[in-house]
Amino acid sequence: MAEVEEVEAILDAFLHRLGTLDPNTRAMLPSRRTVEARCPDLDLVRHAEWRQGRLNLLDEAPPRRADIRISARSDDIVRISDGELTFTQAYRAGRIRIDASMADLLRLRAAL
Repeated sequence: MAEVEEVEAILDAFLHRLGTLDPNTRAMLPSRRTVEARCPDLDLVRHAEWRQGRLNLLDEAPPRRADIRISARSDDIVRISDGELTFTQAYRAGRIRIDASMADLLRLRAAL
């Protein structure tokens, strides 16, 4: 199992990367969504809010259920970060779970 600090940094970097998308990709994303990135084996959760083309990390959980929820075990998060496993491979193998509307899934796919 990976260390909590390592996975925290990876989740924060992933959420930050969503906030630095190019303008064309950013235009495909909805105007407002909440995102939850979860690592269940470390009991670690990060939240962010996508609003008007900007992603802001939240210190606390959003007041309602997140629109987009992404969940993966710590070792898989590290493997994706290290390039040993692609996001698509992890998703197809069931190693990463995404709960979102179909429209958000398609938009997220384009962003990743």
